Amino acid sequence: MIAFLDGIVVTGGTDAVVSVGGGIGLDVHLSAAAAAELPAPGDPVRLWTHLVVREDAWTLYGFLDLGERAMFRLLQTVSGVGPKVALGMLSKAGASEIAACLRGGDEAALARLPGIGKKTAARLVVELGNRLAELPGTGAASGAGAVGARSQGAAAALAVLGAMGLPPGQAELALQRAKQADPATADDTEAWVRAALRQLRSHG
Repeated sequence: MIAFLDGIVVTGGTDAVVSVGGGIGLDVHLSAAAAAELPAPGDPVRLWTHLVVREDAWTLYGFLDLGERAMFRLLQTVSGVGPKVALGMLSKAGASEIAACLRGGDEAALARLPGIGKKTAARLVVELGNRLAELPGTGAASGAGAVGARSQGAAAALAVLGAMGLPPGQAELALQRAKQADPATADDTEAWVRAALRQLRSHG
């Protein structure tokens, strides 16, 4: 398996070409989000990769961070979600946003992603909601006693937002954004809730 590649961007976009030296250029499929952050042609890049081997083609998918690649791989463990669908999902929502929807059971938000209907959204929540500790960089906790579980502060903040009528997925996403903006805010449940509400207002 090719874990990553270092090279020079030749052409950008979701079907990028990266020169890896020795006169070799690789076609690499990216999500729309990753393509938007790809360096300009002529600049160096490191892409974490996933190779799909089939009888009629070898297809290389590229990711700018390990969290996106991990989500791409995890999504495909669910029946009905192949590489193209997984990449399409990541083109419309980041790995952390999808993780928040899965943990919060927000099937409606998942069903709005390309290639995902109501039945597939339900399967995603049931099969992956408790597996997010496998993912790096998507807000899942790490370390002994923390993997796969929300902290008491997070549970309390979610409870407050839920009492205000927010769907679980939307509430958790707002909390994640607030924590990313200021990690210290998660130490105080009240401050965290206020920060999450500000995130909701700023993101419409």
